[in-house]
Order: sequence, then structure tokens, then C-alpha cells
Amino acid sequence: MLKITTQTETGILVLGLEGKLAGPWVDELERCWRSAAGTRQSIPVRVDLSSVTFIDEEGKELLEKMCREGAEFTASGCLNRCIVEGIMRSQEKKV
Repeated sequence: MLKITTQTETGILVLGLEGKLAGPWVDELERCWRSAAGTRQSIPVRVDLSSVTFIDEEGKELLEKMCREGAEFTASGCLNRCIVEGIMRSQEKKV
């Protein structure tokens, strides 16, 4: 199960995630992200992973795609911070 909330804070679209970013929830996040970002022209996107308990390989791939398209991340907990740092390092290598 994954709960996705959207809100705008000081010109930033924040996608708050709670639960597991795995299986069918990966596609749901992508639909939500594309829909929300598409309705707000050129607004930065931040994904809050602080309440995510698990991220599978497809979830990591989606986060990498979101990063390539300019999304930023906030995370807490060792595992989520490690995943975000890995995504950021992989994007730096590609530049």
C-alpha cells in the first residue's frame, strides 16, 4: 500500500509518500507525478520519502527517472537516505 499526497509549498510541488513504493504502486506514483507536474507548468517537484518503508527495484528506477527530469528528494532513515544518495551519485556520473 502507498499513500500519495500532493501539496504546493512556496512554489514547489511536494509529493508525500507513505508506505511501500513497490509493485503496482510504482505505476500509480508515476501517473500521479505526471498528472500533477503536467498541470503546473515549470514548477519544481520534491518527493518526500520520509514515510516510505520499502522501495523495490522498479521504484528505484522511477525515482531515477524523476531525478533526471529535475525532481528533488527528502528522506529520513538510513535505507531511504542511502537510496537517494545512490540516485544522486548515478545522475552525477551521467552528466
